[in-house]
Amino acid sequence: MIFAKNAIALLILMFAAPFSFGQTLLTTVPVASYPQAIVVNAFTNRIYVLEEPANQITEIDGLTNMTSTIPLGTNAIASLNGALAINPLTNTIYAVDGVNNHLSVVDGTTHAVTQVTVGNAPDAVAVNPSANTIYVANYSDNTVTVVNGTTLSTSTVKVGAGPIALAVDFGPGRVYVANFYGSSVTIISGKNAPSVSVGSHPTAVAVNRKTHIAYTVNRDANSVSVINRGAVTATVATDSVPAAIAINDSTNKVYVANLGSNDVTVIDGKTNATTAVGVGMQPGSVAVDPVRNEIYVENGNGLCLTAINGNTNAATTVGDAGNGGDHVAVDVLTNHVYVTIASTDSATAVLGGATGTFPDVLLDQLMGPGNGR
Repeated sequence: MIFAKNAIALLILMFAAPFSFGQTLLTTVPVASYPQAIVVNAFTNRIYVLEEPANQITEIDGLTNMTSTIPLGTNAIASLNGALAINPLTNTIYAVDGVNNHLSVVDGTTHAVTQVTVGNAPDAVAVNPSANTIYVANYSDNTVTVVNGTTLSTSTVKVGAGPIALAVDFGPGRVYVANFYGSSVTIISGKNAPSVSVGSHPTAVAVNRKTHIAYTVNRDANSVSVINRGAVTATVATDSVPAAIAINDSTNKVYVANLGSNDVTVIDGKTNATTAVGVGMQPGSVAVDPVRNEIYVENGNGLCLTAINGNTNAATTVGDAGNGGDHVAVDVLTNHVYVTIASTDSATAVLGGATGTFPDVLLDQLMGPGNGR
């Protein structure tokens, strides 16, 4: 922890001056075919892209954009349904591929890979950095594997049918599991794991770590269920085919990307009032920069990125890096946004973030969201 705090202080000084760039495409970094997930370690300025069926991770140096390849071993079955998570405090990356029944644990310094046996068809992974605990959703087993980050020992928790997404509330240590076929959310807290019914076919879930309220995206109900103190307290209508969600804990605003209507539903976490913001074509994922109050939406067709000003909801769509994107991540320290482009010429697009002055940064903001696909 001493090293991490020193690194934070150094980087804050480096970026104390006003920024000179806006949301512009800076470069593209080639990666292997069909990148499936992306995460950022703001402490080390490294970006990690999971590539299937190549069964590898590409590490991108955020300063030079040079890349290193991290093979994940031999898989029995090729996959196109991978997910990544990272513990920035231990500099460890976690990968699942949706088919092969293991979790790949990658040392961010040495690139050594250890595989941990989990359940059947692991399709989502999330981390509690404070507790150094990893959670893997096993889609076909209707279970979550809980992994001790120090010993790599495991335990199993029964959840609803078709677990597909995870969100971790760091402080109380609660884990929210969206169960696609069960149309429910399981709340894991210690030895307890009750489930609550939500809208039809939830596909994503997120939690506000300040209010401790969770939100699940119900794809076939065009709605978001609000979960507070273990109960659904409200259902908020969205536009067509909601697909992804992110939260700005600082402003208590929730952002839902609607794949079918090319917009984002902005939910006021205090009142549940909504505002629709138009974005690019086929928005499929969303990331938040809580430091500058900027929201980034990946568009699956056309220009790959829409940036939304969290204060005004003004939106700008940029990034002509191929035919749309697949996933988005943001580094709040370097003010860079990364969008994976999946095609025969797969790449990661690197864009400049919002202009402005770097304000004070808190450790919990740099640890990133505890939400995993």
